[in-house]
Amino acid sequence: MLAPAVFLFFMLLSLSAVAAGRTAAPGLVPVKQTPTMDGIALPLLSFSSDQGFGYGAVGGMYLYGEGKAPYAHALSAQVFFTARGAMNHYLRYDGPQLLGPLRLEGRLEYRQEKSSPFFGAGNLSAPDFRGDVDDQKYNYDKGSPGLWVRLRGRPFGEKHPFQSYVGYGWRYTRVSPYETSILAQEKPIGIEGGPSGQILAGALWDTRDEESDPTSGGVEEVALRVSGLATFSRYQYAGVTLSERRYIRITPRLVFAQRLTLDMLFGEVPFFEWMTTGGVNVSEGIGGMSSVRGIERNRFAGNVKAFSNSELRFQAARMSVFGQPLALGAVVFLDLGRVWHPGVTDGKWHEWHPGIGGGLRFSRRAAVVRMDYARSTETGRQRFYITFGHMF
Repeated sequence: MLAPAVFLFFMLLSLSAVAAGRTAAPGLVPVKQTPTMDGIALPLLSFSSDQGFGYGAVGGMYLYGEGKAPYAHALSAQVFFTARGAMNHYLRYDGPQLLGPLRLEGRLEYRQEKSSPFFGAGNLSAPDFRGDVDDQKYNYDKGSPGLWVRLRGRPFGEKHPFQSYVGYGWRYTRVSPYETSILAQEKPIGIEGGPSGQILAGALWDTRDEESDPTSGGVEEVALRVSGLATFSRYQYAGVTLSERRYIRITPRLVFAQRLTLDMLFGEVPFFEWMTTGGVNVSEGIGGMSSVRGIERNRFAGNVKAFSNSELRFQAARMSVFGQPLALGAVVFLDLGRVWHPGVTDGKWHEWHPGIGGGLRFSRRAAVVRMDYARSTETGRQRFYITFGHMF
């Protein structure tokens, strides 16, 4: 699967150069120009023990403009289906300086999962689980169209590290538990499904040298989300997310990257929110490609989640493909995570769930393709991931 994907990645890099360049007239010296657009598209033909066989396509386009950093506009879209009856389609826009100093971001999506994971609440949930993600005991049927929009800006100037944002998110969740499932037995808040609207707000202190592929500096973030009748939500709850991302250049080719995240939910929290975090970059888990790699997706869930991601990123080579610069990198990582939930036994404080692994990175300016292999050291089970962008 990797060879066709990487080949197509290289081909589209060449197409971006052709589209942006100019051909000199005969006898004249060509003028070297910086491409104004990068385009990437990848076929999604995959298998994972979380989703089974999957197929579809994902693509991204970056439009560059003078004085616009890291790009003027970014568009991405995905169409994806799996043999287990899941769908994940989205369309996303990012305009870093679309409205003067304000950054406009938005996403419209539809998700459907005939086998959405639910293992119960807490850090020691489903102790009898042996890795069969197809067992209806640990799944339910879910559909959830949704959207979000966010305005982000730098009130003290474009070069100042302080940023703030406000936004709104809405999702309608349809819940259909299987008769023999843990969800049907426990009947937690949210089993009726329904709308969940959120007012979003947050602040960041961003000192990274580069947003898409940083090598120094960091980001501290505090985020708030509130749901209630006024936000068109069936449930009334609030969440606070604290996050720290730090990047340390060890050598010109070697970078240590660290992320720490703490997410806390309060009030009438529906169970399908136990797996999510707030902030600019939303994660889910504990378990999966955005929290703890190597552990089954959403394996552990609760009102309070904490996880740590440590990566050693090595830039192996820089090369020119079809006349365009491309960087090849390698990563080794250690992920740790755990949850706390009221009314259940969560174990001792040191009982965290680890995942280890490594991967490859292909990058061209703001575009990064990530390929990771991970293993749970608790169970020995393995996972493989392909997606766009660094994990953090």
